[in-house]
Amino acid sequence: AITGQKQKIQMIVSQQNSCNDSSASTLAQWKVGVDHPADIVCSGPKYQYPYAADGVHLTANGYRQLGEKYGQIYYERIILGKEWRPLEPNSLERIGAVITLHFHVPTPPLVWDPHFPAPHPAIAEWKNGKGFEVSTAGGQKVVITSVTISGDRVVINCASDPGPGARVGYAMIGEKTRMATPFKGTHRWGLLRDSDPFVGEVTGLAQPNYSVAFEMAAQ
Repeated sequence: AITGQKQKIQMIVSQQNSCNDSSASTLAQWKVGVDHPADIVCSGPKYQYPYAADGVHLTANGYRQLGEKYGQIYYERIILGKEWRPLEPNSLERIGAVITLHFHVPTPPLVWDPHFPAPHPAIAEWKNGKGFEVSTAGGQKVVITSVTISGDRVVINCASDPGPGARVGYAMIGEKTRMATPFKGTHRWGLLRDSDPFVGEVTGLAQPNYSVAFEMAAQ
């Protein structure tokens, strides 16, 4: 009423992935778009962008890329009227030691980023997880033997059955060492992205959609 706009004000939020002790806010930044889809949309994570020396803030070019992503989403949601959503999980199922996650994929197919280093190099149980994390309901880390893509699904094979109530996370647990290549990155990241051909107008850089950081409970 104050602005005189005839439509709802579209709010766009991005996740922060820099600090190791802030996973609750990272999760909330994704969930607010899930819980209020008509008003708020999560643009995705920021772990794919270059970070400044403090490992917390983006570089100037990183913020330009983030702005380009905001612009793309605004165009899709407001100008075109499409229900754009980030690369995010819809559901998961566990059958013994195998966990399958079903994703909403903005631009198929799903792929693994070929340039980022493997996440969790210092956590032996998750070094093969490509950013995924599995723990028992009691918090014990479960060894991930392999993670594969199958259409819009990601299949996680564990060395043992994590049991009911297992926690399945992605890019939620930080490392002491920041991502080192292809640029100085942040402490929490993953390799899952889509194949969006969008290229930023200012930077001229490709902007595929990377999976949101998330945590879900298995049955």
